Amino acid sequence: MTRGRGWASYLLVLAGAATGLVTIAMGLPAWAGSLVVAGSVLLGAVLRLVVPGESLLAVRRRRTDAVTLGVLGCLLAGVAVSLALQWMAGR
Repeated sequence: MTRGRGWASYLLVLAGAATGLVTIAMGLPAWAGSLVVAGSVLLGAVLRLVVPGESLLAVRRRRTDAVTLGVLGCLLAGVAVSLALQWMAGR
């Protein structure tokens, strides 16, 4: 594995998470930014499974990392959906 590939996956996930936080900071609904962050974390789970060798996303075994990121991403998506439902009910 080249070092660039390890950095690329990490930076892609980091950029997605930062985009979600900036979305919230710009005053857009919190559910929109939360969905972006959740998507970024889920992308990290997929990248951890797909990218061969070690990358900066590697903490434990490949399966453990992917499951952990997948569960966290799904939980964040669930929170985002509940925020969206509350936002729509308040309109």
